[in-house]
Amino acid sequence: MSVTENIKLLKKYHQNLVFDYTEYPTKAIWSEKFSSEDYKKAISEWFPKNKASPVLFYLHTPFCEQLCYFCLCSKEITKDYDKVKDYLYNYLFKEIDMIEEELVKNKIELNFREIYFGGGSPTYYKDEEFVALIDRLKKFINFKNIDDFTVEIDPRRVDPSKLIFYKQNSVNRLSFGIQDFDAKVQEEINRVQTPELVDKLLTPEVRKFFPTINFDLLIGLPSQNVESIDKTIDEVIKLKPSQIQTMYMHYKPQTRKYMVRMLRNNPLPDFFDRKAIFDKASKKLLSAGYNRAGFESYALPNDPLDKSMKEKKAVYNSLGTQKGDAINFLAVGSSAHGCFGDDYYVQNYYEQNLYREAISKGNLPIYRGMKLGDDDKIRRNIVRDIRTYFNLNFKELNEKHKINFKEYFKKELSFLKEFEDDGLVNLKDDYLQLTELGEHFSPQIACVFDAYNKIELNKI
Repeated sequence: MSVTENIKLLKKYHQNLVFDYTEYPTKAIWSEKFSSEDYKKAISEWFPKNKASPVLFYLHTPFCEQLCYFCLCSKEITKDYDKVKDYLYNYLFKEIDMIEEELVKNKIELNFREIYFGGGSPTYYKDEEFVALIDRLKKFINFKNIDDFTVEIDPRRVDPSKLIFYKQNSVNRLSFGIQDFDAKVQEEINRVQTPELVDKLLTPEVRKFFPTINFDLLIGLPSQNVESIDKTIDEVIKLKPSQIQTMYMHYKPQTRKYMVRMLRNNPLPDFFDRKAIFDKASKKLLSAGYNRAGFESYALPNDPLDKSMKEKKAVYNSLGTQKGDAINFLAVGSSAHGCFGDDYYVQNYYEQNLYREAISKGNLPIYRGMKLGDDDKIRRNIVRDIRTYFNLNFKELNEKHKINFKEYFKKELSFLKEFEDDGLVNLKDDYLQLTELGEHFSPQIACVFDAYNKIELNKI
């Protein structure tokens, strides 16, 4: 396909028109009328019926010592560690207490299989608080059953001994916030961390203790281009993480005014440049022996994520492409959101003052949530398959949901004819397959099946 034809498609199916679809329905649809009591009801209804279903426990730490201009996460920039201790002991622990109370009251024993500490910066906790947190979690989580315990790592705030300390406290997976290794890009986003710094952290002992190490990279940063990402990927390949996520950066200055600081010297790459940067990174990683794992992720052969992709157990969600062992989230902390199977979504207050106020009143800090209907559940599975595997098997969906796919989605399939004409999908009697080019447009293709999206499909 020529560059001109490619640009025509990019203009026609501009990604800013649609969501990432890390969940479906998207958060914009979740209701703010969904209350603390609704959440308790969801716990009491869902978990007793799904005792064996694996659960991921997500914990959010909303603190950082320094502001990264690209960040959209819930966080407070502070060097006052007393604030961190106050959050942990007086609010986070109380939220955990309230959830545990509901579990005990309803005689629910959850099948926890994964733990994930995100942020912000979970590395902000000093050893004493980290141990206190682990001890608290051990009161209602059987750590012997945990397959993966991930901590997000700020490379600037740890040393090898700190990483070994995490291993001694049950952590077995590290996720490094790399973003980019180009010095100019790092300066623009206010996050300077050299490849040499990361290399010094990944000692033979650390690699031995942590066979699964993930690097997060961001696509679409200021001063980032094809040449700079080429060098960054070279450095990443040298460091050889077992998993890599190449996420698109989202620019939202309307809610994060500080993001404009990224543009003080250079603009952001436009849509066409971002695609070129992504293409370069993807081709280089594939050539280096990594396998694609969904839209944004890559894994070395025989890595657990690679295996789950081959077994079709992986799933694309808010944490990237996951193995799929624990797609049910029980989440705590400001902004944290969870899900119970295909039935419920729930999210805590983003703002810390509202989060703290709710807990002080003895309420779970619920901001919004949703109980999914039958149609939501069908479309959720479709969106996940498109974003994770780039295909749909109509027969499998018919059997799973007791529908006639081609009749149920007659309107949507008619819209996809245009995508097929543009070389983005192949439509057969029993399946939909995204082309190599179409994989770049998987959010747009998923959008066709979004019942809540008000965009006129014939004008995408």
